[in-house]
Amino acid sequence: MISENHLKTLKLLISTFDEYQIPYQITGGLAGNIYGSKWPLQDIDIEVPQTRIAEVAELFGEYTVRPLSRFVDEEFDLMFLALRINDIDVEINQAEDAFIFSDGIRIQLDTDLSQARRLNFCGLNLLVQPLDNIIKYKKLLKRHNDVSDLIKLQ
Repeated sequence: MISENHLKTLKLLISTFDEYQIPYQITGGLAGNIYGSKWPLQDIDIEVPQTRIAEVAELFGEYTVRPLSRFVDEEFDLMFLALRINDIDVEINQAEDAFIFSDGIRIQLDTDLSQARRLNFCGLNLLVQPLDNIIKYKKLLKRHNDVSDLIKLQ
């Protein structure tokens, strides 16, 4: 389910967040995998607070492939940076001031990092986005297959 490179990358990220006491939560496909989904893992998605994202960008500067900046497309409007660590793509976005577009309507995500669940995965103690929040998010994006897979895990 998770490759050795994904695991090495995750260990580096989490140990750095822990060392610098940076709040975070795992989101996306990895969060789904942690809850038991069988999706093939592509990248690692993480949210951090607005007050710490510039520090995160600096800490991982050597791995940066897309500097911290506002990103807007047909699905998202948020601040994020992209990294490449151990041949794994990592996207770290700011939890606050983040939006998705659903049926052309811009919807603010009400991310609260204090709600992250502490879960053990592959020997790592991780802060993970709550499953209900992932389902709500996937519904807004109209990712019906993802939603049906996640509902089975509740």
